[in-house]
Amino acid sequence: MKTILDCWFKKKNKQKQKTILDLPEDLVADEIISKAPIKSLGSVRSTCKKWNTLCKNRIFLGKEAAKKQFLLRDKRTICLMNFDLSKDDGTPSVEQVSVLDQKIQIFKVFQFDGLLLCFLKDYSRLVVWNPHLGQTRWIEPRNSFHSSDMFAFGHDSSFNYKILRISTEIHPVTDQYALGIERYEFSSSSWKVLDFSPDWQSRSRQQCVSLNGNAYFLTGVRGSFLCFDFTTERFGPLLPLPPFHSYDDGLHFLSFSCVRREEEQQQLALLYQHWNARDTIEISVTDKVGPHVVSWTKFLKVVTGSWVDPPSGSFLIDEEKKLAVVFVLEKVSECVYQTAHVFGQDGYFKSVRIREAPYLENSSSRNKRYYPPLLCSSYLPSLLQLNQPILMERMCNHLSFGLNR
Repeated sequence: MKTILDCWFKKKNKQKQKTILDLPEDLVADEIISKAPIKSLGSVRSTCKKWNTLCKNRIFLGKEAAKKQFLLRDKRTICLMNFDLSKDDGTPSVEQVSVLDQKIQIFKVFQFDGLLLCFLKDYSRLVVWNPHLGQTRWIEPRNSFHSSDMFAFGHDSSFNYKILRISTEIHPVTDQYALGIERYEFSSSSWKVLDFSPDWQSRSRQQCVSLNGNAYFLTGVRGSFLCFDFTTERFGPLLPLPPFHSYDDGLHFLSFSCVRREEEQQQLALLYQHWNARDTIEISVTDKVGPHVVSWTKFLKVVTGSWVDPPSGSFLIDEEKKLAVVFVLEKVSECVYQTAHVFGQDGYFKSVRIREAPYLENSSSRNKRYYPPLLCSSYLPSLLQLNQPILMERMCNHLSFGLNR
């Protein structure tokens, strides 16, 4: 049976010799690029400039941007998970996206704009990893890294990517512990010490969330969070969290997530659960959020019947379907599974086992620890090249598809 491509080539061969590069854009987009696996687009992009543009359109403007895609981590492997919330009997599909060199052992991972910032297990270096392109960029410390260091990933208003490092140091004058702040700039490949020390402590169990270029932290000051602005390289003022039941007794669990909206900036979602009402979760979403401003809207309050395990708990929401998906580690007999609990209005509930949870390396057989179910939500592949100096023009080209719609 003749395909559309066969008919096109037969017709054109009667006129003059044509190559595959002469195919019309709509034919390339519909018959080739739309059917190529997302992890194969790197090869397709290298064909020619026109095909490179069509691949970018698919990732940032087409069906790929609308998919619910998440990243899972397994030792040195990154897996892409597609989860169709509209199918009651649907199960997530998981495929391997990229694998790090076997010699690289990761301690912590931070995600932003499809890039992964990996803190090595020996605390010696950072590596920025683009799992879609399979590229890495090594970053040496200004001073030695420590296991307690926190990192955040973002960019300034010119799309110059930066890394924030927060460390606990002994002040040379007062001999007391204080926060040390420094940032790494991709364009200059250099670290800079930021000469200020905020009077707050970040919650050790909660990694920060990066969106719209900035990084957001839960703090030790109850009922508040704050933003680091990568353009001004300063923290904004303490911002209020939603007015949930109570922050005073410390018997609550909080978790940030990122919400991607079409043609709009990303927003924050916050999950709240209190120990005295541990069968209920509440979720609020920001209407606007920035270094100096925030406003919240209630999204969902549901009875779950179980407590979200803080070390493994992560979540995402579907605003259109009014659903929340909470990822947990679930023990069944002798096995531990990475599981997704889907909650909705009017008592809707569905539980989906994603896969058996892989062990963390070096965990003992008597006290096994497992990889958390979710590395990041709202994932879109990045086309940012990491194996060469990163220029401002490339940053603008990388993100303009999502901003100029």
